[in-house]
Amino acid sequence: MSTPSQKTVAAEILVRPMRETDLVSVRRIFRVAFGTFIGVPNPEEFWADREYVFTRWRRDPGSALVAELNGAVVGSNFLTRWGSFGLFGPLTVRPDLWDQRVAQKLLDRTMEIFAEWGVRETGLFTFAHSAKHLGLYYKFGYWPWFLTAIMSKPASAQATSVQKFSSMKNQDEALSACRRLTDSIYKGLDVTLEIRAVADQNLGETLLLWDGDVIDALAVCHCGEGSEAGRDTCYVKFAAVRPAPNAGHAFERLLDGCEALANERGLARVEVGTNLSRREAYRRMLERGFRTAIQGVAMHRPDSPGYNRPDVFAIDDWR
Repeated sequence: MSTPSQKTVAAEILVRPMRETDLVSVRRIFRVAFGTFIGVPNPEEFWADREYVFTRWRRDPGSALVAELNGAVVGSNFLTRWGSFGLFGPLTVRPDLWDQRVAQKLLDRTMEIFAEWGVRETGLFTFAHSAKHLGLYYKFGYWPWFLTAIMSKPASAQATSVQKFSSMKNQDEALSACRRLTDSIYKGLDVTLEIRAVADQNLGETLLLWDGDVIDALAVCHCGEGSEAGRDTCYVKFAAVRPAPNAGHAFERLLDGCEALANERGLARVEVGTNLSRREAYRRMLERGFRTAIQGVAMHRPDSPGYNRPDVFAIDDWR
């Protein structure tokens, strides 16, 4: 049963769109909340070389929320619309206000926005071992499916024939081709928001593997400090291969391109995430030397696999 203090705090919480003036406070809460939960010695320095807050707000300022209490920001959530698929996170709350229904207030508004967008399905990544996190998301209709592995390997020298989005003269044509590719693995899936964010904010590079006027594979990569990758890392934010008999080979070539990009940028390692339901993609990454650092669980609403299927060659982790 809820205590009076919980009810009082929840009643006084205001959930509103995030403003640029909120970003420093949001970033501090993000670091302290995750650092406290994980148990790092100095939570305020957690992931100090990675930028999740400023980059995600700039990507789509209208899709970020804050929780405000007595005029102070005490929590936040970032929503992402990939065409017909929506996801959210990181959702963070100031640690002294945990268990005070702040997260539920943020999620109430999050669900309203997803309904306004009219997305087919939504998902999130959370701590697989945390009954508290799972229990919260159960209340909003999310169901856990397979684990998602966050993996990395040292970047080795690779020959590659992939093209860089930044070198394209007709980028609108390339974006349309990218939409056709992602639509082929999940109807309406569209990650051009991420491609534009990487280009506009100079966060890394998007790699494209062409076959004539068709894109066989794409990889949206963040590179180095100040991006979601962090120091010395090329982080594959999203990658996908067009379904075809040679999809496995195209996936290998795309991974070659990611390692070549890391080498070109002077980055020591490549980091990826993939849902373990994508069995062949996961197996091939293990064979290449990728090793798991952490695992989380993908939660889906409604209770369906979405594009987390054995036949899909894709990389993402919904963090």
